[in-house]
Amino acid sequence: MKYYLILLILSVFGLLLASVLPAAEVKLVYKYTDGKTETKTAELTQKNNIEYLKIAKETVPEGVQHIEVHHPAAEAKTGDVGFYVFSNGQYGTFKERANGAYTLSHKYCPMPLLGIKTPQGTISVILTGMRYEADYLVILRDGVYRIFPRFILDGDKPYDDIALEFHQLGKDATYSDIAKEYRKFQLDNGRCVPLKERVKNNPVLGYAAQAMEVRVRLGWKPVPSPVKEQTAENEPPMHTAITFDRFKQIVDEFKKQGVAKAQFCLVGWNIGGHDGRYPQIFPVDERLGGEAKLREAIKHAQDNGYQVVCHTNNSDAYHASSIGGLWDENFLLRKKDGNLNTYTTWGGGNMYETCPKQMYERFVKSDYQKLKELGFRGLHYVDVFSTVAPRTCYSKEHPLTKEGYAHWTKQIFKEAQNTFGGLASEGGFDYCIENLDYGLYISFYNPETPVNPMLDRHIPFWHLVYNGIILNTPYTAAVNYTIKSPLVKLKLVEFGGRPIFYFYSKFRSSGNNWMGDDDLTCATDEELVKSVQNVKKGFDEFETLKRLQYETMEEHTEIADKIFKSVFSDGTSIISNYGDADALIDGKTVKPMSYIVNPPRQQ
Repeated sequence: MKYYLILLILSVFGLLLASVLPAAEVKLVYKYTDGKTETKTAELTQKNNIEYLKIAKETVPEGVQHIEVHHPAAEAKTGDVGFYVFSNGQYGTFKERANGAYTLSHKYCPMPLLGIKTPQGTISVILTGMRYEADYLVILRDGVYRIFPRFILDGDKPYDDIALEFHQLGKDATYSDIAKEYRKFQLDNGRCVPLKERVKNNPVLGYAAQAMEVRVRLGWKPVPSPVKEQTAENEPPMHTAITFDRFKQIVDEFKKQGVAKAQFCLVGWNIGGHDGRYPQIFPVDERLGGEAKLREAIKHAQDNGYQVVCHTNNSDAYHASSIGGLWDENFLLRKKDGNLNTYTTWGGGNMYETCPKQMYERFVKSDYQKLKELGFRGLHYVDVFSTVAPRTCYSKEHPLTKEGYAHWTKQIFKEAQNTFGGLASEGGFDYCIENLDYGLYISFYNPETPVNPMLDRHIPFWHLVYNGIILNTPYTAAVNYTIKSPLVKLKLVEFGGRPIFYFYSKFRSSGNNWMGDDDLTCATDEELVKSVQNVKKGFDEFETLKRLQYETMEEHTEIADKIFKSVFSDGTSIISNYGDADALIDGKTVKPMSYIVNPPRQQ
């Protein structure tokens, strides 16, 4: 008996010891600002199926430009079975192709996640320290693929430890399994809660989950602006497309045509129209009808069964706000050289990046209370934040690391949720996932354009993680999808997206219309009727699919050439045919550029 007890103790001790002993090594490549390169190795520790790497911030030398982390399972030869997938959904295999590289910049990375499957194993790489500084790369040279993260320090000392987790999955794991591993990681760490749970005590969110988003652009100044630094004397005139009275007529037409549910978001209702004078939003612009008419319009929509919210912006500011006495350079973000950062020209002129801490403390609470008092209720929309990575503020008065930027962004989102019932923003960057209810569009990638030569296709990687948790529309191209190509429509359904329609999505005087050139307008009654007819098509289709907003996507795969299958947690499957001929799948015919829905399993 004692012999067996000793064996048992030794066995348990061995398991515990194995869970903390070094499991493998990774190669670290340090590139310095003076051009020097240094290669090191670092040991990984392992617990269960997870390998851990930590590079303590105090051990990073001065003057490091970047640090690459190369895992032994992240290398393959041309012709090997496997894949790599980036968090923006770009997917590639180890097929024959010319030498090349693809980089997902930290500026455009929605999740700190990289998926890799090679003959050495399948890993879900999750960054947990300095995540906002990491680019993700695949490089092909002379028949060898290397996939790795690169932490961009630009000579700065890191403000946190560099930390990664390598989750080892089975040899038969798919990209769906990699995404689900990250979903589990997020749920286990309390960073998000399934939509089914969140709607139980939130009727505003419950309504939005079963309704389309309809954005209505009311007024705007020329974009790009001919006047970069606007004052009362040189401010360009605002174009008035839809007054508050005309919005009431849109509501009436929705009701007349049987569009029973929608969340309307009023864009450009504020002084100067869309992006007109931020951070100034009040008074309500008189050219649209003024405050009294806005109150009437909100109440009219709500009385007819619709939710109404509005569009605001806390990430950008314009000198045009000086007209209302609000311009102050101290609420702006500072670059490393101390200068202000202006990166484009929009309706209010030069667009300056703001410090979210300053915006929260100076404007958010007071503005949101005024908006609530006007009657807005629903998933309030805050522009930009969730479609860009956190930024660094080098101001001496209010410095912020990217972690600090993320914190104050989440405070703004949380305030919106508490005030209006929910929060929508422009994208799906998951640093703010705890306080995000709807991502307006998850990707700017257009499915009608070719992918990078180092990639095979775009897959619903984000959606495998967050469908059933965060409401979302997959592409910018999916805006007004019923008047666009069958490809766009098919992608919206395949990815399980929430439909969005937009009156006057195309408003730029010149340049790219990132939501497409096909638009909804209402300059005449005939245009209004036709536009709502196109919305009604989307409403009818969504009625048959809206239950899937509560379901996670459990599997996505190409089951035959150009035939894809999306499987949801209730057992529903959608078969999408991107080919040019009928496809017979499980005894059912799927027409070209069309889809079928196999119903959920019996409860």
